[in-house]
Amino acid sequence: MASDRFDRAKALLASASVDAILVSNSTNRRYLTGFTGEDHAIDEPGGMSMITQEAMLLFAPSTNLPWAESEANSDTTVLDWGSPWTTTVADYVINNGWTRLGFEEATTSVASFNALTEKLEGKAELVPVGKAVDALRAVKTDEEIGYLREALRLTDVAFEAAERRARAGMTEKELADIVAEELKKAGSEGQSFPTIVASGPNAAKPHHSPGDRVMQVGEPIIIDMGALHQGYAGDLTRTIWFGEPSAELVTMYRNVQAAFDAAMAKAGPNITGVELDAAARDVFTTQGTAQYFVHSLGHGLGLRVHEAPSASFRSSDTLAAGNVVTIEPGLYVSGEGGVRIEDVVLITEDGAENLTSAPKRVL
Repeated sequence: MASDRFDRAKALLASASVDAILVSNSTNRRYLTGFTGEDHAIDEPGGMSMITQEAMLLFAPSTNLPWAESEANSDTTVLDWGSPWTTTVADYVINNGWTRLGFEEATTSVASFNALTEKLEGKAELVPVGKAVDALRAVKTDEEIGYLREALRLTDVAFEAAERRARAGMTEKELADIVAEELKKAGSEGQSFPTIVASGPNAAKPHHSPGDRVMQVGEPIIIDMGALHQGYAGDLTRTIWFGEPSAELVTMYRNVQAAFDAAMAKAGPNITGVELDAAARDVFTTQGTAQYFVHSLGHGLGLRVHEAPSASFRSSDTLAAGNVVTIEPGLYVSGEGGVRIEDVVLITEDGAENLTSAPKRVL
């Protein structure tokens, strides 16, 4: 597996016309080298990796060296990055006679860019490579798909357990704490993102931090949550309620369910992200509710909870076998509430497999 990743990474050197690529994105670093160390802050990275023709290089501070050496895959050479790391990297580039060093501009700080430019002394130029390295993660291997299946299974188990414990009169924060407990009980490494519990008018916010609002009978409660397994993220959204739903909630839920079903039916290889998004958006347009669908239909899932490919009206992606993407249409009416339903699908050679099994409300 590691060698396949290295081969695909090396191919980027030719396509970007560079001698090497400095990888500052911590997720890409983990994907390419196996090292799980996180950055403490943008100005305090846990390591820095570099794609070269001969090997993956992993520059690490002395405090992380034993850890990096214990986790690095067979394609990776671990090096002490000295102090500062920009000097060590620049010296390595100059000593190899390289003249073009690719870098990830989205995750390289201005300070690091300036320091590297100074240390390179005009002997090599820095060349932005955009999201070329990120794109390597879009098509999952069988091993990665196995990790994602387990992350999603743990998410489903934890959701069902949390829903059984949920009661009217609880606060959003109390229910979010229950979700965290159940994720841990299920065997999750943690939460793939901070759990969202948004009730009543708060459900009109696609993203919301659970607070002290007391959840009431008949109103929408959006729960968005995810487990972690081997670093891979689960993602699930369900809209629930206590007692009998209001008439407005029944209508909104049915509208979202119709859009969800249309998108699920469309998912498959060679479908563009724009087309998949449109499958749901067109349903909302026919209903006259499109103005309340305020986000994209979905996103890729892997070592990050948001990664390529995108299912959006702005997307430039085309789905391929091995992509894992969310399908999560929603409607949000300010001051009233909202509904979102989210499952995760694996794109296959001839269609799509739904990897989510958590029950949905039926209306």
